[in-house]
Amino acid sequence: MNKYRCLYRAVVSRWQKLGVWAWAIAYIGTILVFAGLYYAFPDTSWKGEGQMDSFIDCLYFSVVTITSLGLGDVYPYNSCWAKIFVSAEAVGGILIIGFFLNDVARKQAIRLDKQNRDADEEKKAAAAMAMLKTYRQVLRPVFERYLRGAVMMVTPFKARINMKLDAFHYDFKWQFSDMSDLYMPTFLMSSDFYEPAVNAHFKNQEVAFNELRNFVISADLSYWPELEELVYCFIRKHHEFQFQDVIVNNGKRPMGEDQYLKEMIRDLIMKTEGEPVFSGDMTGPYVALYYHLKDSVSLVKGIYAIMEQVE
Repeated sequence: MNKYRCLYRAVVSRWQKLGVWAWAIAYIGTILVFAGLYYAFPDTSWKGEGQMDSFIDCLYFSVVTITSLGLGDVYPYNSCWAKIFVSAEAVGGILIIGFFLNDVARKQAIRLDKQNRDADEEKKAAAAMAMLKTYRQVLRPVFERYLRGAVMMVTPFKARINMKLDAFHYDFKWQFSDMSDLYMPTFLMSSDFYEPAVNAHFKNQEVAFNELRNFVISADLSYWPELEELVYCFIRKHHEFQFQDVIVNNGKRPMGEDQYLKEMIRDLIMKTEGEPVFSGDMTGPYVALYYHLKDSVSLVKGIYAIMEQVE
């Protein structure tokens, strides 16, 4: 049973590949087959002014029959089987023409549907491109401010004054100890001049998060899967970071007379060499901030680099 099923599927598959040509072959094949059948009948099976003495005569009669011309020069006379075959060919010709026209119409409908879908897809892609270019202009100052704030947080306090930098091309290579002055002012005109660098960073992080969230909601990023993945990764990491309140509050909390907790944290960060590891002391939130900052900066630069390449 499986053998016949496979054979049937192979025939159907081959027939579908031939398309409208399959019906043309079937039409011509029907003419030839019935011409051969008519040629097998005795001459007494036919009547009329025409002759059925040769295969050419029978082929002529088969063409006249399948096309329903019915010229009347030859017709079946006293043979029941001849009448049955002539009727079958006439009906078969009509069915083949019907199937042929149906196949042509179906293929035309498929072609038009594909053209419409392609046109819709082009419009959708053009709209997505326009939205991406718009958000590129919106996100550039947001990213620039975010990266500038990140640079300030890992730059010694004295070096921040009158510091000039290209945020998008800055070489972000720093160690944990470089974050020791994170509670010192940023000296950036784009934010509160005397605002602690870490506080400014968290504000910039929130702004970048909100803009990227709106970007994901408004734009179709399925055309740029790598960009989509980076944006979602930034949003996910923003949600995962849980130490913002602790770090900000530590900058305000006094530890004793004339000494603040942030000064002790500064000393602990400065004494750490190389890559930090998570431990049970009070540097834990800052270690998390260090790795979070590295990842976020990399993501922001990657997102904008892809957006810049899109034309």
